[in-house]
Amino acid sequence: MPKEVLFNEAMVLQKATGLFWHKGYNGTSMDDLTKATGLSRSSLYNSFGDKHSLFMRCLNYYLSDQEKSLMQAVGGTASPLKKIKIAFKYMVDVILRDEKRDGCLMINTTTELCNVDEEIGTLVLKNTDAMEHLFQQWVKEAQQQGEIGKTFSAQAIGKHLLNTYSGLRISGQAKPDKKSLDDIVKVALSVLV
Repeated sequence: MPKEVLFNEAMVLQKATGLFWHKGYNGTSMDDLTKATGLSRSSLYNSFGDKHSLFMRCLNYYLSDQEKSLMQAVGGTASPLKKIKIAFKYMVDVILRDEKRDGCLMINTTTELCNVDEEIGTLVLKNTDAMEHLFQQWVKEAQQQGEIGKTFSAQAIGKHLLNTYSGLRISGQAKPDKKSLDDIVKVALSVLV
């Protein structure tokens, strides 16, 4: 008879995600995870597998949470151009609220592990492609509706926007200054005219 799970899985993932986000994968030990989650090593292993498996679950949990938050932020408008502008304003707000300056878990993971862990590299690429596609779709719709020009292709602008969106997180982690971040956004979005 299988053992009954006596903990809130979402809460454990939230706590473990926060720990990995703050300390990185290599900086987080199993002892850290047991302290943060309140679970024993055996409970963590039985429920989530090894540290790597738990980390992958945390990355997926994080991505799902981030996607939901972004979609809520842009959900109040039908205008694709406004969605792009709101997405960047949302990101600036997220950066300015990041008091610990942890940055973005996916960007941190990309720089820490993408070139040494194939499974993580695959997940990072999948996330990058999804974000790029989202920006491309908004640009394509905005071009079709005449909200922005067609000087550049939707694909080229989507790549530019994703690059700036990611770079904004890194810049904000190093220097979370609203004026600097707003200037970056203003210049980046100037291609939409």
